[in-house]
Amino acid sequence: MVYLLAIVIVFPVAVNAQENPEYEEISVFLNIQKVGGADIPAVIVDETIYLPVADIFTFLKIKNTPSAQLDSISGFFINQSATYLIDNIHNRITFQDKVYDLKSSDMVKTETALYLKSNYFGQIFGLDCVFNFRSLSVMLTTKLELPIIKEMKLEEMRNNINRLKGEVKTDTVIDRKYPLFHFGMADWSVNNNQTIGGRMDTRINLDLGTVIAGGEANIRLNYNNNTPFKEKQQQYLWRFVNNDHPLLRQVMAGKISSQVTSSIFNPIVGVQFTNTPTTYRRSFGTYTLSDITEPNWVVELYVNNVLVDYMKADASGFYKFEVPLVYGNSAVKLKFYGPWGEERVQEQNISIPFNFLPLKSWNIP
Repeated sequence: MVYLLAIVIVFPVAVNAQENPEYEEISVFLNIQKVGGADIPAVIVDETIYLPVADIFTFLKIKNTPSAQLDSISGFFINQSATYLIDNIHNRITFQDKVYDLKSSDMVKTETALYLKSNYFGQIFGLDCVFNFRSLSVMLTTKLELPIIKEMKLEEMRNNINRLKGEVKTDTVIDRKYPLFHFGMADWSVNNNQTIGGRMDTRINLDLGTVIAGGEANIRLNYNNNTPFKEKQQQYLWRFVNNDHPLLRQVMAGKISSQVTSSIFNPIVGVQFTNTPTTYRRSFGTYTLSDITEPNWVVELYVNNVLVDYMKADASGFYKFEVPLVYGNSAVKLKFYGPWGEERVQEQNISIPFNFLPLKSWNIP
């Protein structure tokens, strides 16, 4: 009777000790390659380290949703199609339609977290963890582009947005000078041909470039000894340019080239006033682009594959951009980034004809 009572008392104690192995919760330093490190809780059972799944995945920006009783953790790994489920009740991990059966001792559940044996992070998710017991640190290495690494690269790119847009902040502006007279360049050539028993042919060309009264003056003289010197064969033009003046940018006097559909024998000699700039218009204006996406997502704006602006959507998911438009075809791309590495892309093309004028602008030919 005494032996039977001893058996009944000893066996339940042994079973409870097997289901609840003795563990020790400590704090270790998690060092992640190319990212940095942080202190995280850990569990050591018989010199084997267990790492908290939710804490590590949250630090790496990997989507994870623990259950209410901390019996399971679900989410997706980097890509939204790569879903996973860590099930402590059935001792299994489901990842990308593959089922990994574990032992009951491979996971440890506490009141605050669900811990997984460190070697399974590398075998299943490609996150190799090496534990150093002497320094109480864990080195995590991977060949994958983790969401936190991608977020750091994007943040660095956004910090250099002014450089990517080509904006240069100048400290000194040198204004153009308009001298009364300044001699520039003179190009001349003399060609003489003579045949035996024939007549002599001599041609003289002279090109002069000067500045007169603040405008450029170009003169081209042509002479041939076999033809009379005619004014219509000579070229001369004076042009004053000030692109900063909105009403009058160019004044031309002399022989002016005109865009005509029929040919004329004599050139046009006269004076022309216009507010057309000498430079080509590149910017047409801006276009307000607004829409709704997921709340607190980061939205990047690309124009012709160049990052020009970014912002974070508000709590309702609303975002708004002033899209710079240029003449011709512009490829506008929006990239959306979620808090767990989600990524979406939206593209559209905007075409601006070259004969369109920006708002509140006009030309006088």
